[in-house]
Amino acid sequence: MKKTNKLLTDQERKVAHSLAEGYSYKQIAGQLGVSVNTVRFHIKNIYRKLQIHSKIEVVKRAVRGEL
Repeated sequence: MKKTNKLLTDQERKVAHSLAEGYSYKQIAGQLGVSVNTVRFHIKNIYRKLQIHSKIEVVKRAVRGEL
């Protein structure tokens, strides 16, 4: 397990992978049964924990298998 795997919760990891698959915040919220604001909250946490600043960086890490 890579270091970044340990930083994110399961829910945050699901959000990150859904972003990488091209889903919108609304679609991710529907998949996970949460509000769009909850998805935004998870994304803010992902950015903070991984010290990144854009969705593209989340996607890159997911594609490389780092999440």
